Amino acid sequence: MSGEDRLLILAPRGRDAAVICGQLKETGPNATVATAAEVVEAIIAGSLGAAVITDEAMAGFDLVALAAALAAQPPWSDIPFLILTRREFGGWTRARLMVLFGNLTILERPLYGDVLIGSVRSALRARARQRRAEAYLLAREAAEAQVRELAATLETRVTERTQALSDALAERAETQNRLRDSEALYRYTVELTEQTPWTADADGQMIGIGPGWASPEGTKSDWRRLVHAGDLATMSAAWTLAVEQRTPFQCDFRLAGSGGDFTWCRARAAPRLAADHSVLGWYGTLEDIEDQRAAEARLRQMQAELIHVSRLSAMGTMASTLAHELNQPLTAITNYVRGSRAMLAGYPEHGAVRDALDQADSNALRAGEIIRRVRDVASNSDARRRSEDLSALVREACSLAMVDASLSGIEFELDLAAAQVRVMVDRIQIQQVLLNLLRNAVEAVAAVPVRRIMVSSFVTPTGFAEIVVRDTGPGVDADAAPRLFESFNTTKADGMGIGLSISRTIIEAHGGVIWHRARSSGGAAFGFSLARADMGS
Repeated sequence: MSGEDRLLILAPRGRDAAVICGQLKETGPNATVATAAEVVEAIIAGSLGAAVITDEAMAGFDLVALAAALAAQPPWSDIPFLILTRREFGGWTRARLMVLFGNLTILERPLYGDVLIGSVRSALRARARQRRAEAYLLAREAAEAQVRELAATLETRVTERTQALSDALAERAETQNRLRDSEALYRYTVELTEQTPWTADADGQMIGIGPGWASPEGTKSDWRRLVHAGDLATMSAAWTLAVEQRTPFQCDFRLAGSGGDFTWCRARAAPRLAADHSVLGWYGTLEDIEDQRAAEARLRQMQAELIHVSRLSAMGTMASTLAHELNQPLTAITNYVRGSRAMLAGYPEHGAVRDALDQADSNALRAGEIIRRVRDVASNSDARRRSEDLSALVREACSLAMVDASLSGIEFELDLAAAQVRVMVDRIQIQQVLLNLLRNAVEAVAAVPVRRIMVSSFVTPTGFAEIVVRDTGPGVDADAAPRLFESFNTTKADGMGIGLSISRTIIEAHGGVIWHRARSSGGAAFGFSLARADMGS
């Protein structure tokens, strides 16, 4: 019998309850006398092990409450009831009692003690079996709940693991796609670029080179033998230093090609480092810079030519100034000499003086002729003028002037006329003018945060070709603007004041006009016009 199960006796008639309790107490289980309401409460509380009820006690039950309590028992519970009766009473029949109580034992009275005790013990054993069934069901439910929990946990883990595996597979696929894209990009880059990739081991020994390089012998390890003798020492020293210090390498040198001819090349490399900063190897490129070197040589030559022309122009301007200043004194000298000679016409005795005056007159005329020749030379004759493509001329001059502009943070814009425009000019002199204007613009924007230079060319409504250089510098002071193109007038602390003067001389000699305008948005604009080649003189 469970510690919670109670044996209740419901016998309200006379001494029946006490007698029954006494019989059970002597040789059987303990019993407690209870009321009908207490029996119902014990059923509801689940503490009733069995109940012994006399027939006359049935009248004390609230049958609705009793039926509801019995119907509410858990599935495993079927409380045993023992009814003590000697006849059918109050209209109750065995069938009605069985329907009401379910697990019912009817004992007819008079009742022997051993029969009562045996029936009660049998009822309590049945209740004990129900309790064991309850425990089994509870344990089973707990086990099933645990199994369900484990199954849910397992399912969750399987789902999570499946998702993780799916994510890992997706990530792997994405990594493989990125790797393929990277390999394709590298392959296309190698195929499209003019640079040849190469690799070396941690000690600097070449282990591979791309297909863009072909040596006469087809060897790799002894490739240094192909370096020009005049460059080998410099290149080897730079490479050795880079390998020792694990720093990026760059060097220009001449390298023998498949035909044996030497070509200027530029080698670059950088070390690939491991997690511990040790060198795993070297990755580099080899670039053919023969055309670049030739272009740089041509640029240097053109710069030298422009400098030479600039000096000649300065000398020409000075010669023109001197010719202009000396022409009047020489004319006066000639007039005075001729006047003196006329005054001596009636004095034959002064023949020596007349001879001296004749020599003076002849030399004065000779000096004037020399000055005229100097002025003709300084006036830019048409001997070197050719029909030139204006756009090509401007591009070439800009490439000279703006070669280092990007290093100074200068933004350069070039807007040339869409249609081809040809001008009859001395190319070097016109480029000198444009170069002078561009250098002034570079100096003007050097001290401002927004550094922009714009060069444009176009045909004016009057048919002239015009080139304009605009900058975002501080502009020209209004007081200095009227004298910008005068000789020896300068707005620079270290200027000589001949650049714009020479430019004006050259442009005006070509039949054009040079000008300056302040920009409303800030900065300055310098421009000049030239007659087109098809306009005639």
